[in-house]
Amino acid sequence: MEDRLKRALWTVQRACSGRELCREDIASRIKRFDLTEKELNEIITSLEEDGFLNHERYASAFTKDKSSLSGWGPAKIAWALRAKKIEEELIKRALEEISGESTTEKLNDILSKKYKTLEKETNKLKVKTKLVRFGISRGFDYGSVISQVNKLMANFVTEINN
Repeated sequence: MEDRLKRALWTVQRACSGRELCREDIASRIKRFDLTEKELNEIITSLEEDGFLNHERYASAFTKDKSSLSGWGPAKIAWALRAKKIEEELIKRALEEISGESTTEKLNDILSKKYKTLEKETNKLKVKTKLVRFGISRGFDYGSVISQVNKLMANFVTEINN
């Protein structure tokens, strides 16, 4: 293997040992080495053989991080993984790892926090609309968002009257 390829391989091995990366991440990290498609594929094959690159492991870690740390819902996580060209089957398996209960709890938490920022708003419809848009933008399905928003909005009238 020529020196330039060895340096590129070493660079991505170092990066992969610190965190999970996918093929797209690796390709963007080694653009500066001006590699051909064949050389890039050589490096990726080497990384896969040595256990540095594993898309299933990547999808799982990405899903857990985005769900627990960023408050993303399943739809937004799936979209981000598709953008990184992860296979549909791997996306499906990774999303199964985050349970329905934890997803509902996460949705309730982020909507409650958003609701607190809207306390000064007195128009119930505006508050509900903002909460629904926020929940959907975070990648949660419409049915779950509406259900949680309706639970939060049940307290709206009593808070205004007090």
